[in-house]
Amino acid sequence: MERARRLSAELGVDTASGTSRRSASHRWSLYLLGWTGVGLLFSMPILVSSLVDKTLVPWSMVSSEMLRWYLWALLVPIMWWQARRFPLERGPGVRVATHLAINLVLAVVVSFFYSILDVLKREVLSALVLKQAPRLAPTEDWITVVSWGAEYHVLTYFCLLAVIHAFLYYDKLREREVKTSRLEAQLTMARLEVLKTQLHPHFLFNTLNAISALMHRDVDAADRMIALLSDLLRLSLDQDSRHQVPLNDELSFLDRYLRIERIRFRDRLRVEMDIEDECLSAQVPRLILQPLVENSVRHGLAMLSSAGQLGVRARRKGDRLILSVLDDGPGLPQDGIPEREGVGLANTRARLQQIYGDNHDFVLTNLDRGLEVRMEIPFEETPRFAVGSERAA
Repeated sequence: MERARRLSAELGVDTASGTSRRSASHRWSLYLLGWTGVGLLFSMPILVSSLVDKTLVPWSMVSSEMLRWYLWALLVPIMWWQARRFPLERGPGVRVATHLAINLVLAVVVSFFYSILDVLKREVLSALVLKQAPRLAPTEDWITVVSWGAEYHVLTYFCLLAVIHAFLYYDKLREREVKTSRLEAQLTMARLEVLKTQLHPHFLFNTLNAISALMHRDVDAADRMIALLSDLLRLSLDQDSRHQVPLNDELSFLDRYLRIERIRFRDRLRVEMDIEDECLSAQVPRLILQPLVENSVRHGLAMLSSAGQLGVRARRKGDRLILSVLDDGPGLPQDGIPEREGVGLANTRARLQQIYGDNHDFVLTNLDRGLEVRMEIPFEETPRFAVGSERAA
């Protein structure tokens, strides 16, 4: 590719301008094709009439009808400029009246100009097809023929102007929708940044509290926890601009966190990972598992006097990804409602809502022994948010 670019530069070929010329040529070809279709549509009565009467097709009349619409095709760019410069839309009364007056004047001028072109077209066709000499005198005949059908030309003019305004209104509507979409995406990114920022100190303070408690009992273990925490924070900062990561990256981060918890709980913490291979490439919100695992450790396993087990599962079900964090702690109260939803659960719930809207599930369910926190999100292998970008995918 680089070699091709260098060769193009040596030959003086501007690929960008070449692409632009091809695009412009394509648009004009479609424009001409569209007006050809309009001309054929209005020529159909002539063709049908000749078929019904079983007479020869009057190609001179068909050509004349086609050329009538090609003449309008020549004038539409002027009308397009007029519609953009003097739009007929709501606004101050003076501006509306001014634009209406300008449009009426231009309607008369353009229609008059079209009438002259139409007369010239008829005369040229008569000379070329019918071999007739020009029939119009230089004064009153021209005035009579040009003024004949003027009201029809003005009506056609305003019909075309209405179509042009409809296209311009559609363009404005699309532009407004794009701006709204960008603003919503920027708002989503800002909210996600706030939620993600909330996670960092919460995780850090909890880990530092655990290190502080361990410092008086096992200095070496506390020192290893500090080293692991340093690596974990470095990894977190390296990926700070990413709101979604492959599940494999999230599990790598979680593994480093669990090393810290294993030092703290020693033999009391058993971890079981049950991850389907095809789920490893699925995009998930960054730091989505760590708060849930931390919640299970703090409010589940830490309450046990004996060893406890923590499980992390990932399954694909059609176009859905199911993530579960399980523990064999005391679980929820009998009514299934936690006394108080902590920062980790509340933050996770808010982030899922912000990214996926209603297209997700997040439920806490008591097991025969312990608790399952289950998330169901769309299975996606491409992130919704570009790295370092403020636009949603």
